[in-house]
Amino acid sequence: MSKQVLVQKISARRSYAAGYKYCSRCRTYHLTDSVRCPYCGILLRNSPRKKKPVDPTKYVKPAII
Repeated sequence: MSKQVLVQKISARRSYAAGYKYCSRCRTYHLTDSVRCPYCGILLRNSPRKKKPVDPTKYVKPAII
């Protein structure tokens, strides 16, 4: 029994938003409902480790009184 899988390189933000999960050991994204990697059995990530950097221009500067 042979199973073919298509693995594509996609950006992290888009993949998580599309429902993909990331395996840290295999370094691949999987579109699955399972919480474990189908190949190695490690827990899959469903969100990025780091958040996107915050744009400092969006903050209001405090007024000097």
